[in-house]
Amino acid sequence: MKSILYRFLIGCAGSDEDILDKCPRSEHIKHAGFGALVLVPATLGLFSMTYAISTFVEKPYLYILAGIVWAGIVFIFDRFIISTFRKKGSVLKDISSLAFISRVVFSAFVGIAVAHPLVLLYFHESIDVNMDEVAHAKVDSIENVYQLQKKNLQLQTDTIDRNLRPISDTIHTQEGILHDEIKGVVRSDDRTTGKAGEGPTFKYDTAYLSRLYSELAQTKQSNESKKIDNANTMAKLDSARQSKINRLTFSRDYLERESALSRLTASNSIIKITTWFLIIFFILVDILPVTWKGLTSRGPYDEYLNEIELKIKNDVQEKIIDSETKLEIHKRNKEKELMVYD
Repeated sequence: MKSILYRFLIGCAGSDEDILDKCPRSEHIKHAGFGALVLVPATLGLFSMTYAISTFVEKPYLYILAGIVWAGIVFIFDRFIISTFRKKGSVLKDISSLAFISRVVFSAFVGIAVAHPLVLLYFHESIDVNMDEVAHAKVDSIENVYQLQKKNLQLQTDTIDRNLRPISDTIHTQEGILHDEIKGVVRSDDRTTGKAGEGPTFKYDTAYLSRLYSELAQTKQSNESKKIDNANTMAKLDSARQSKINRLTFSRDYLERESALSRLTASNSIIKITTWFLIIFFILVDILPVTWKGLTSRGPYDEYLNEIELKIKNDVQEKIIDSETKLEIHKRNKEKELMVYD
């Protein structure tokens, strides 16, 4: 009584169990091995697609279901490839045949589809770090522009009141002149007449001082208006900065991870070599079943299978010949009947 595992592996290989029953044990082991080799790419496909879908789908049952479906597709492809490959007279003829080469090429493409998500999974920590660095760089770029604009506005605000100092100094000087003029003090700068009282010079200086007060008040008002404008501009800049940051999208889906891996391979030769090594390795894993079947020598199973197929072919040809013979006899009988009738 053969085990369930053996029957399962033989089914995975697509081999005929009835034919294997006629073969020695070595053929059983070989074909069970083919079935195990078919399962390996399917298992890798399960993990690769599950991971790939999980990068943009949050519900576990969806990406697990997608992984199972993809594993089934890979299994069906590989089972068909290995079960339909027929051994010829020699290994050289097998590996040089169009059937073998086409199956290897197709298996390689399936291997690439299986391999790439697994490469992303292998480098997932480095990819996460790279995506974080890119996200921080985008934020820092916005912050740097904002800080530069804010610094310029703050500098303008800090220097607005500087234009008050010359007017204030002039007012202070003019107040001293008026005080000395009304007291009759003679100044060394000849700005007073030396006559006490409110003379024409005093009145002129008083009017000039009034104009200075008015100019100072207007300047202060203008400065306050500029400060308010700068404060409003700064508030708008802050709002625009926050809005730009909020609009930034920090996606971590499959395509973004592809881009991150591309940046890593471009900047680090070790990662590039490792990536290609992993891809080639997984491709080899996927082409392994058909490759090993092509490289193994022709066995009793192949002989029995060829004999059965040849027998069926001969039977079909005999039936065709028999049908053609009967048809020819029927035609001749019809012709004889027509001649008798005439």
